[in-house]
Amino acid sequence: MAFRNSITLKIVATFLLFQFEQNISAQSTYTLDSTVVTSRVVKDLLDIPWEITWGPDDYIWTTERFGRVSRINPTTGQQHVLLNISSLVYANSESGLLGMVLHPNFTTSPYVYLVYTYLSGTNIRERIVRYTYDGTALISPFTLLQNIIGNTTHIGSRLFILPDTTMLASTGDAQNQSLPQDTSSVVGKILRMNLDGSVPTNNPFPNSLVWSFGHRNAQGIWLAPNGILYSSEHGPTTDDELNILKPSRNYGWPTVTGYCDSPPEIAFCNANNVVEPIAAWTPTIAPSDIIWYSHPAIPEFKNRLLMTVLKDKKLIAFSFNNAGDTVTKQSHYLTNAFGRLRDICISPSGKIYVATNGESWSNTNPYTHKIIELSNNSYNPTSVNAPQKKSRISVYPNPIAGNQKLTIELPENASGVVTFYNLLGQTVFSSAVSNLKNQFNLNIKPGIYVWVTDLKENGTTTDKIVITE
Repeated sequence: MAFRNSITLKIVATFLLFQFEQNISAQSTYTLDSTVVTSRVVKDLLDIPWEITWGPDDYIWTTERFGRVSRINPTTGQQHVLLNISSLVYANSESGLLGMVLHPNFTTSPYVYLVYTYLSGTNIRERIVRYTYDGTALISPFTLLQNIIGNTTHIGSRLFILPDTTMLASTGDAQNQSLPQDTSSVVGKILRMNLDGSVPTNNPFPNSLVWSFGHRNAQGIWLAPNGILYSSEHGPTTDDELNILKPSRNYGWPTVTGYCDSPPEIAFCNANNVVEPIAAWTPTIAPSDIIWYSHPAIPEFKNRLLMTVLKDKKLIAFSFNNAGDTVTKQSHYLTNAFGRLRDICISPSGKIYVATNGESWSNTNPYTHKIIELSNNSYNPTSVNAPQKKSRISVYPNPIAGNQKLTIELPENASGVVTFYNLLGQTVFSSAVSNLKNQFNLNIKPGIYVWVTDLKENGTTTDKIVITE
């Protein structure tokens, strides 16, 4: 028996060593401008992970286009399936289970919002649904909006919750170019709704979910710390776009593609107050999701908007002027490193996670897609050389009750800005800070938040804070 146990232990040890060596060999390094980042496959064998988002539980939450929602442990890759609605979802070409967003106050409102295509008779339609997370599964579906005209392509569908707890949803033109300019239709639009699906009273068009119109197929939405709402959008054979979203405004499709730079386009733009993109690409690159990176771990990305790109298989980092309304620089990274990049999320420690979408537009190899971690292993937040630890900053009390005053103590002669983000990366509070002691009434809902102090002479410090009832 002892001999058999010894053999068993050796087999197990050999297997674990093999697995460890496989994981090590799966790592690769890439040099950006000067920073070396290490890639690691967190989870493989996925079938088009369309949305990935960093959850308040420090897991990666993902949708897969065939109809599955999961939580994935970013360290071990263990997958916890929360929902499988593949029997409801119509998944063909670009359609299926697409966008997802978690309620910003998830601990008290454990809601997950999903958008997917389905069949109504022989017609493709789209539906936005709220589910409740019970700790192990998504239950109790509640439909916010349905019967949106869909198709196999050009269907959006990014969801994004604003600081006022209204939700934006992008819809594509569903291959019907007569609808984006029709404000009575929800097709080819950015929609804005309350989290129960009702129409906000301050929407630009009375009793309408339409927030902006003239869109072809927007698949990225992000509210940056500068207060600007950016969006990435697919063009036809020309003119993919990066836009600034504004309520009630017309984005030109189908008459205008990209800039107003031909006589018919100029005439239409002048007559219809069209918003031009701040960047456009011809030939097209197929822009997918966007996100703001504010962490010091990867300096090339700090305070820049990141975009995942499908056709050109890369990550683009955008720099802007002080107003945030002009692109001053585009830097391209990781070209052809991982194939088509569908989506992106960021952990509070500054690690980046990208979802891959294979090598070609059609899903000829299902269950071969991955979530990949990108990290700067040389970054040490406790090092005296790391920017956020150049000086001592105290933030207290932590945890803090909602009715207490928060104190932020700075080093002598320091000044800058403190910003609080929820775990979805949305700004919930920002203020200038200076001198030694600063006190604030935050008026923020209970939950877990990340605070960042950006000081002119002392670099950046970041940490978590818990706000209680």
